[in-house]
Amino acid sequence: MIKTDKKLTSVSAACALAVISFAHTAHAVEYDIYGKAEVQIAKTDNGTMRFAKEGTQIDAPFSRIGIKGKHGLSDSLNVVFKYEVQVKGFENDDLGDPFRARNTYLGLAGSFGEVVIGRNDTRFKYSEGKIDNFNETQADIAQLLPGQARIGDTITYTSKSFAGAQLSLTYAPKDDRISGKDGFAATVMYGDRNLKNEHYYLALSHVDSLNNITATRIAAAWLLGNVQLGAIIQRSETAELGDKSGNGYVLSASYKLDKWLPKVQFVRDESGIHHIGTKTGQQWTAGVDYLFDKQTTGYLFYSDLDLDTKSDSSLALGLKYKF
Repeated sequence: MIKTDKKLTSVSAACALAVISFAHTAHAVEYDIYGKAEVQIAKTDNGTMRFAKEGTQIDAPFSRIGIKGKHGLSDSLNVVFKYEVQVKGFENDDLGDPFRARNTYLGLAGSFGEVVIGRNDTRFKYSEGKIDNFNETQADIAQLLPGQARIGDTITYTSKSFAGAQLSLTYAPKDDRISGKDGFAATVMYGDRNLKNEHYYLALSHVDSLNNITATRIAAAWLLGNVQLGAIIQRSETAELGDKSGNGYVLSASYKLDKWLPKVQFVRDESGIHHIGTKTGQQWTAGVDYLFDKQTTGYLFYSDLDLDTKSDSSLALGLKYKF
């Protein structure tokens, strides 16, 4: 006959219950710490370009760190969150302000889709997908094209995908807007904006009264073997910034050759919204990436910006690491 200590058995049972409970809680939370570290040496003629200063500069273009994840509330409902900041501490002149807010939000996800509240890319900006070959550089399409905004105090809804189509919305209440008006953006997407699961992407997007901009765009991208092509056609207008309006265009192309990725891009805008004092602006950019692996990229590009009354050019060499 085996004798058992009832007190010891009770303690063991309590410990086992605690372990099971902790394990359940731990499995309910999923999160990733991620980021991008980037350094760039750029020679820019006169500093007319956004995101670039005159002369030779060492920068850390939009380097960042963040945490994102979800917590299971039930089999069909999750809390989702993201906290992300731009890290500017690489640069000597940013010691007093090393961080800047990026996408930061909290919300719920389930069979209805996902709803988050906080700072987020507007769904108009989101519609660009991977069309911008020089994203987050001085050749970014935001140099000329209006509507590439990330704003706070917004509600973002993203539906589930239905037969390859997806709806996403941004809403901003008027009390939190400079214009004093409600603002919204709506995007319908078809295909895969990252061109990974599908080799095509198409989006129709409209923004109204966000950052004083009203605009409509069609965005499309195709992956044909090693060739990627992209295009955006956009109509923009604003009454708050001097009653300006006009069309904008983006054309981009790249070709993957082993570890090399040559790429080109043309951007033109005729609204004059982003280039104050001039009506029309256009920018040509050509460059090449060297893909060390999935996380590490070296790059070289040259960009030329032409406005009605002034021009600028920039040559940049950089290294980018994503984790």
